[in-house]
Amino acid sequence: MIIKRKIDIPDYIDIHKPVTLKSMGNIQEIAITDSFNRNATVIPLSKDYYIVVSTGEVKEVEHHAGDRTENLRNLQKSMRALSDLINANISQENAHNCRFITLTYKDNMQNPEQLYNDFRNFNKRFKRFIKKQNYDYEYIVTVEAQERGAYHLHCIYIFDKKAPYIDNFKLAEIWGLGFVSVKAIDKNVDNIGKYLTAYLADLPIYNNADISTDVLGGSIKEITNGNNTKRIIKGARLKLLPVGIRLFRYSRGVKKPIIYETTYDEAVKTLSDNGYTKIAEYAVEISDTDRDFRNRYIKETYKKFINTKGANNGT
Repeated sequence: MIIKRKIDIPDYIDIHKPVTLKSMGNIQEIAITDSFNRNATVIPLSKDYYIVVSTGEVKEVEHHAGDRTENLRNLQKSMRALSDLINANISQENAHNCRFITLTYKDNMQNPEQLYNDFRNFNKRFKRFIKKQNYDYEYIVTVEAQERGAYHLHCIYIFDKKAPYIDNFKLAEIWGLGFVSVKAIDKNVDNIGKYLTAYLADLPIYNNADISTDVLGGSIKEITNGNNTKRIIKGARLKLLPVGIRLFRYSRGVKKPIIYETTYDEAVKTLSDNGYTKIAEYAVEISDTDRDFRNRYIKETYKKFINTKGANNGT
């Protein structure tokens, strides 16, 4: 059985400790891993294979593709990868070059294959429309499930200069399958990737409905903005997605996060010298009772703050 629990941040981290430094634009992450595997009966070699200590036999890990728990785990991993991808391409400095476009269906469309086929056809038409205005772009597109089972798409378009004005009625005509929405990306958000992926994963509770977390899982959280308070179920939308669906896709020119291997001291010094400030940290312990395996994972998130006062938000 795999058990994951949040633990306290240690008071001291060895400065010579090997770490990974993940670079994603103005967001950087230091990851520290400690493994404890005393008297283990098996040793993991990879996500697909492990070795039995007593016999030296290498065995293949059984993956249950149809298991809902495994599917949710994979979707959560994909959501973290999506957050990293967004941060590698969008920051406070270029948020005015981006648009967050939602494409919905007027019908209750629940076919995953049709979903991305419809997007490809839309994107061809949209590219022709944008090129006439002398623009080019990269994109990241992700699927979201609604409570009724229908799908819609969220598209992040990253233009090569300040984003053009896009008329909702014209965009709906290009889409041709339902309603659309065009929004600017808030340049004042600390962590744009985390903000957008939370928006995609969390399920709002409307009209103060009494919804048990047993239905969709996740904890209920209240978010207050001025005089308005809304309730959400954290990560609940992921449970509405079918097994095996591809959560997101992106164009060829999208930048990938860059991962470096270094020491904790060097990572902290590099970030400090380049104007990054720590904005978050957490630690978890993951144990596998079947394999007598324990792993402590610490993540520190840093950000370079940009002075956006007086900057054009691109709205």
